[in-house]
Amino acid sequence: MKGEENMLNCIKAWMELLKLGNVTHLRKELNLFFRGNVIRILKEEGWFEFLSVPRTAQEMLEHFEYQDGTFLKEVLDTLVSDGTIQRLNDEKYQFIPPLDEGWVIPRIFTESMVEIWKLHAQAIPERLKSNYIDFSSGINLFNWDDVLTDKLYEQIRRAAFAFSRALSRRGNFLDVGCANGHGTAAIWSYYFKKGSIRKNDADIHIIGLDPDENLLVIAKEEFHRHLMKHLPLSKVELERYSSTFPEFKKGSVLEIPFEDETFDVVYASQVLHWTDAKNAVREMLRVTKPGGIVFGTENFYPRANRYNNLHFLVVREARGFFYESDLKQWALQAGAKKIQFCTPISIFLIKK
Repeated sequence: MKGEENMLNCIKAWMELLKLGNVTHLRKELNLFFRGNVIRILKEEGWFEFLSVPRTAQEMLEHFEYQDGTFLKEVLDTLVSDGTIQRLNDEKYQFIPPLDEGWVIPRIFTESMVEIWKLHAQAIPERLKSNYIDFSSGINLFNWDDVLTDKLYEQIRRAAFAFSRALSRRGNFLDVGCANGHGTAAIWSYYFKKGSIRKNDADIHIIGLDPDENLLVIAKEEFHRHLMKHLPLSKVELERYSSTFPEFKKGSVLEIPFEDETFDVVYASQVLHWTDAKNAVREMLRVTKPGGIVFGTENFYPRANRYNNLHFLVVREARGFFYESDLKQWALQAGAKKIQFCTPISIFLIKK
């Protein structure tokens, strides 16, 4: 029975993702987009001209005045992984023409989404010189505020809830990496529609946690506006439920500012690649009650795109993608009883 139930929940999750269109075609578009972003920047930087003859990584460091050899190797390995350049037996690298510069804009991307990832790709040369960017620095703050309302995030969030059956649970709910609070508002609306939230009373108490003060300001000030996108109610009508609204707190997933076993449900969607995932999993399980769940979404190797990963690694403290087996090991070490995965994104469900 358990196996059949899990299969049914996974099917429900897939049905939510399919609302984005053909998932296989979408993945191809995403791969072309992220690869094209990186190739354009490296071409402008002079990489392919320099690699027209075999070069070592050390020669590249010296020629381009780079400082981060580890990140350089990550970029080189990414180019080798799809044959864009070759790694020779003597630990040299060489580019052999022609250069495939294919680039498309995924049909689900808004202008703000395209702008964010182009800015991240443009930061790669400086990242190679050990200069990072901040998650919400400059125009990125405004772009992220727009992007986090995209249908892409809505559907993967709905898929995660479908697989985890989180809406059947009650108690304290932690939204890790809540950012501008749009997703937190969506989560509140899910419970509202489920009947778990009533005037001055609720079966679920939601807290949004994020380390970025700029995004938290938006989360607090724009909560009503975000919520009205999910519920056909006026601000006056919603205000009657204000005592049940989420709280927004500043805090890192690496040091969650709550006591052990505080939460019944902990949610983290597309968060772990921005941080030290091993320690983040440990912290999330620390604050989860026995019998509670930690769930969310993440991109895992080998399905995750390595060019996409480079876009994350330009951000301070980001560690990038990892494998499902890594998450399973970290969760079990931190006290999890069981961990399940579903769909290519993938959705994960950890039971404590």
